[in-house]
Parts: sequence; C-alpha cells; structure tokens
Amino acid sequence: MDKKFLVGFDVGGTKCAVILGAAGADGELEFLERGVFPTAEFREPERCIEEMTRLADGMLARHELTNDRLHGLGVSCGGPLDSRAGVIQSPPNLPGWDEVPIVSMLENRFRRPVRLQNDANAGAVAEWKFGAGQGVESMAFLTFGTGLGAGLILNKRLYAGCCDLAGECGH
Repeated sequence: MDKKFLVGFDVGGTKCAVILGAAGADGELEFLERGVFPTAEFREPERCIEEMTRLADGMLARHELTNDRLHGLGVSCGGPLDSRAGVIQSPPNLPGWDEVPIVSMLENRFRRPVRLQNDANAGAVAEWKFGAGQGVESMAFLTFGTGLGAGLILNKRLYAGCCDLAGECGH
C-alpha cells in the first residue's frame, strides 16, 4: 500500500508539538512519532520554528524518509491568523508572534506544500473526519487549553468565517 507521509506542527501557548504520520489509501491514519517541547524554551518565533523543524528532521531520518516523500505539512495555531496568506498574526498567548509568515518559512525549508489552520478549526475537522463527529452534517468542537476555542462544521463543511475566527467563544 502506498502511504502519504505527513508532518503536523502545533504551535501552542504552553507547548509545541511535531507529529509524523502516514495516511493509507483507505484513509486510515497512522501516527509514527510525536515530539513536544515547552514553548517558553523557544519563545521567539524563529527559534521555535527552528526547533520544530529540527524535531521533524530527526523523525524523518529515523523513519528513513526524505522531504520528497512528504505529501505535505500542516500547522495549527491559535488565532488570530490568516490561513489563506499563511500568516500567524498576533495570538494573545504567543507574545512576539506578530505577522509570522510560517507557511512560506516552512515551504522554503521543506520544499513541500504547507497549510495553516486555526487550532480549534483543525480540531473540529479531525473530530468530524476521524472521531466522534463522523457521519454528522453539523457540529461544534470546543477546545480548552491555554485559551478557549471553537470550530464549527456546518452542512458538512468547515465554517471558518472571513477571518478564521468563526465560532470562537472567548479569551
């Protein structure tokens, strides 16, 4: 079976995570490896992104994968952000992360497609496709971490709104 290898980056106010996974032709997901570090250790965006790429490089090497074997990379982060432009704008729980063009930074580094999504929206899609939300047409996903968030699936589609903040329930 031909697998699509994927790298996920989660930028959080408390911790950052990097995950290497594989998707089979049947849509089944397999988590291969996960690495986590406290965000405070690498508070500046450039240093944090450098540490995430270092972890991803190590995972790829341990699984004998090269960048060209990657299908793509995804980044989740609390808002505000602009998913279409690929820019983290200035999340309240990430001081100094102002107008960070994370998608272009990672595309230049890995030479693979990269997508950015609000973390609550990413969680909503994951729960809808692979979790308790499978088979429903509409649902709300709530996340309680360093901040509060919500993602909405309406009529079998992610509803992000004009600024990727639809459904956000507070800060």
